[in-house]
Amino acid sequence: MELVRTERPGHGKELARAAIEGGAGLVVAVGGDGSVGEVVDGYLSATEPARAKSCLATFPAGSGCDFANHMGIPRDPEAWAKHFATGKPRRIDAARASFQGRTRYFLNVAAAGLPGDVAITVARRGKVLGGTLTYLVEGALAVLSARAKRMRLTVDGVAEPEAAYHLIAAANTSTFGGGMKLAPEADAEDGLLDLLTIADISRASLMTLLLKAYSGGHVGLSGVVLRRASRIEIASDEPLPLNIDGDADGEGPVILEALPKAIDFRL
Repeated sequence: MELVRTERPGHGKELARAAIEGGAGLVVAVGGDGSVGEVVDGYLSATEPARAKSCLATFPAGSGCDFANHMGIPRDPEAWAKHFATGKPRRIDAARASFQGRTRYFLNVAAAGLPGDVAITVARRGKVLGGTLTYLVEGALAVLSARAKRMRLTVDGVAEPEAAYHLIAAANTSTFGGGMKLAPEADAEDGLLDLLTIADISRASLMTLLLKAYSGGHVGLSGVVLRRASRIEIASDEPLPLNIDGDADGEGPVILEALPKAIDFRL
């Protein structure tokens, strides 16, 4: 067994890819969703023959750990060890984001609109209040000055009329932002992404949605649409910062695609 520490953003991707292409049968991401996301990115960037001989796992040790919570992976070390000892590899879905001439693979959620703006402020100020509370506070502050952006959405090849949205998100798993149940019924083994849109509603209504999202109570409210898709294209004439697995990473336009059964994950 070899323990390797990341030293900078993106290093996890490099380390995971090198390990997998070097013949590692198992790569364990120790950290939060950002760490898991980088390892997934490295795994799916490796050659297919190398991936066929390797699988991933995670020990949740970060501020959010939405993926681990979604999959029922415990944080307690002893409980995790027992869980890991009896776990078996399962083929789970991932997703691909294509933007600004590059590709990033992700496991949880990719979003534009308010989540992209919040990711920028969190990256700048840090998670001094922990994952859940930091995202709640930054989200609430963003809502106070929120302005819906004009976006063009194409879903599974069907272009929809341009409209103003506060949020467009593609979810492979159910939560992000330290426990916000963005897509409560999302399933990382159904081969699809859950597409959530929030239309141009008042800031007061948006604040209500933000608070209700932690229980999934936003689903079905006015302005909220939730459906499933395999390919989602988002474009805008305005700057469109992206939030990918909790990270501020580039700008749209972006293409988001489901990758069914793309990863061997030990669960």
